[in-house]
Amino acid sequence: MKKILLILIVLITVFFAFFFYKKNSSEENINIGFISGLTGKYSSLGNGVLSGFKLAFEEIEYKINGKKVNIITKDDGQDEKKALNAINDLIKKDIKIVVGNTTSSMTKISIKALENKKDILLISATASSEEFSKKDDNFIRTQVSNSVEKFLKLSKYLLENKKDKMAIYYDSKNSSYSKGVIKYVKSSYEKNSEGKIASVIDINVGFEAILKDIKEKNPNVVFIIANSLDTAKLSQFLRLKHIDSTFVSAGWAKEYKLIQEGGKAVEGMLFITAYDDNNAKDKDYLIFKSKYKKLYGYEPSVFATQAYETGKILIQALQNTTNAVKIKEYILTKKVFNGLQGHIIFDKYGDVSRDYFITTIKNSEYERIN
Repeated sequence: MKKILLILIVLITVFFAFFFYKKNSSEENINIGFISGLTGKYSSLGNGVLSGFKLAFEEIEYKINGKKVNIITKDDGQDEKKALNAINDLIKKDIKIVVGNTTSSMTKISIKALENKKDILLISATASSEEFSKKDDNFIRTQVSNSVEKFLKLSKYLLENKKDKMAIYYDSKNSSYSKGVIKYVKSSYEKNSEGKIASVIDINVGFEAILKDIKEKNPNVVFIIANSLDTAKLSQFLRLKHIDSTFVSAGWAKEYKLIQEGGKAVEGMLFITAYDDNNAKDKDYLIFKSKYKKLYGYEPSVFATQAYETGKILIQALQNTTNAVKIKEYILTKKVFNGLQGHIIFDKYGDVSRDYFITTIKNSEYERIN
C-alpha cells in the first residue's frame, strides 16, 4: 500500500512539474495571431501576405530576445461568420497581437470584435479602406488608406491621354474597399468635369451583363475593382468579345497571378501603386525578392512585400516590448521606418503615407511608367 501511495505521489509531482514547466514555457513564448483568406478564390492575396510575413520571422529563426515566436494562423475565407469566429478564437486563446485581415471587409469584422479589447493590437498589411482612417484605436496598418490624392495621378494620366469616359465594375463582396476606390476615382476623374463615369456596376451581375453595358455606354476606360483571378477572367472575356477599351485595375488585383491567368488580355492594364516590381536600385528589396523566390518558388506580390515590411516593423517593436499597447506606442513614437522601397511613415493614428506612381503590364511584367 505504501509503495502504491509513493508511486502516486511521484506521478502527481511529475505531472504538476510538467504542467508548470509548460505554463511558464508558454508564457516565455511570443504568440502572434494571423488572419487572412487562405482558401477560396480570394486565397491568392491571403497566402501571399502570410508568406511575406513569415519570411521576416524565418530570417530570425522565430526567436526574439531568446523567446520563441509562434504564429497562429486562421482562415477567414472572405466570409463574415468565419472572420468573426477566427478573431474570437484568438481572443479566447489570449493572443494580444493579431495581424490581419487582408481585405478591408474582413478587417472591419475584426476591428468591431476588438472594440472593447484595448489590450489587443490589430495590424493589417493590406487593408486600405478609409473607414479605418484617423481613429485613435487599437488598429494600425502599413497599407495607405484610399484617398482622392492617391488616384489623382492616375486620373490625370488617363485624361491627358484622351481617356475621358470610364465604366467601373467592382466586387461588392469586399465593399469596404470597393466603395472607397469608387468614391475617390470618381472625385479625381470627374474633377472640373474633365472625365465622365458612365457606369458603376457590381461584377457579380455576370460577365454578359457587363459586356452589354459596355456596348451600350462605349467607355474608353474600363476600371475593374476585384481580386486577381476575377480581374483576369473578366479581362479575357472582354478582349475575346473585341472590347478595346483601356483596362485599369485597383491595386487589389496586382499580383503575378493576374498576369499568369490573364495572359495577353491584361497587357497594357494600368495601376496606381507604391511598389516597382522591377526595382533594381534598392538593395534591401532585391535581397528580399531573391529570398522570397528561393523559398517559395515564385515572385513576391506587392502584398507579400508589404507583409514582409510589416513583419520587420513588428520584430523591431517586439525587441523592445512584448506588450501590445506599448508596441503601438513604440511604432507611433518611432514614426519612420525603412521600407524596401522608401520610407514608411506613420501618423498619430497609425495610418501611413507612401509615394505612388503608375504601373502597367508589358511583356508579362509589371513596369513603372510614371
